[in-house]
Amino acid sequence: MSINRKHIEKIFKQKSSLTDQKKLEEYFNSEELNAETKEILKEQWESFEAKQTKLENFNPIFHRIYYTISQLDDKPQKRKVFLQILQIAAALFIGFLIASAVYYSSNYKAAEPSTHVEFVSTTGFRNQFKLPDGTTGWLGQDSKIKYHLNRKGQRFVKLDGLAYFDVSRNPQRPFIVNTPSNLDVKVLGTRFNISSYTGDEVCEVVLEKGSVSLSLEDRNLGEMNPNERVVYHPEKNSFTKTIVNALDYIAWKDGKLIFNDASLEEACFKLGKFYNADFELRVKELSGQKVRLYLEDESLEEALRLISMLMPLEYKIEERKMNSDNSYSKKKVIIKNKLMN
Repeated sequence: MSINRKHIEKIFKQKSSLTDQKKLEEYFNSEELNAETKEILKEQWESFEAKQTKLENFNPIFHRIYYTISQLDDKPQKRKVFLQILQIAAALFIGFLIASAVYYSSNYKAAEPSTHVEFVSTTGFRNQFKLPDGTTGWLGQDSKIKYHLNRKGQRFVKLDGLAYFDVSRNPQRPFIVNTPSNLDVKVLGTRFNISSYTGDEVCEVVLEKGSVSLSLEDRNLGEMNPNERVVYHPEKNSFTKTIVNALDYIAWKDGKLIFNDASLEEACFKLGKFYNADFELRVKELSGQKVRLYLEDESLEEALRLISMLMPLEYKIEERKMNSDNSYSKKKVIIKNKLMN
């Protein structure tokens, strides 16, 4: 077996899939490839461009390690996983551990009824998660979820950001997602995507499989069917529902971005989240032109170049700047109409 550097490069580009992460684990477990793997990670780390983030308290990271290990019944397996996590942590601290989760209980045992779990995905990373009830999913960058059970046994998740959920079915315990827009999504068992960041002008829900019901401050808004997309505008208190290909909207978890007849505003909003950049639109009417684009391994500039080929637009990228607290601002992208000769 030899190392395919693409798997490691995708992790540092924040475009990794589960396959990429499993491959990296295989490389670490191989006596033949272990040293070479560490050397490649060292090279990638030294050239890595991530937003510098202040982490004043590292306890949540170690709580997450303890929580993961505590769920294993086999003691030798616990030791193996612990050593493996430490090995990965030493070589690639941010890529695997900055996606921290806090596990609270009296003795760190798994999945008690009063369990509270928090997962945080910091700037530049998307990460997988598994909740105590068996629900799995992906968390987009700059996102967080908090999970708990109430006294009635209902499963509650408070989301701020972007997340894909594959909910473990339990008719006796409904699964309810609360969003910053006050829109609640209630399910029994299904797969769906939600984008709702604090301060966003819209909240978007896309259903891949099963059914979900939507409510707003205890007011029932009806149910969704697979391949439906609902966009809620909190300030206007308005909804739109359309038929879409759900796979286009969940491709981000596999490191891809797909636009099928998206507006320029929507495309730029999602590009900003995907590439961790701020977008400023200085564009006049484009006569209803839509963006159709498939992105996977392209850089931000390559993506912008493709859009400028589809529309009469030009762009400018302003590099990151150091702030007074030694953190870095995001890249800024300015898009405006192309001047015609």
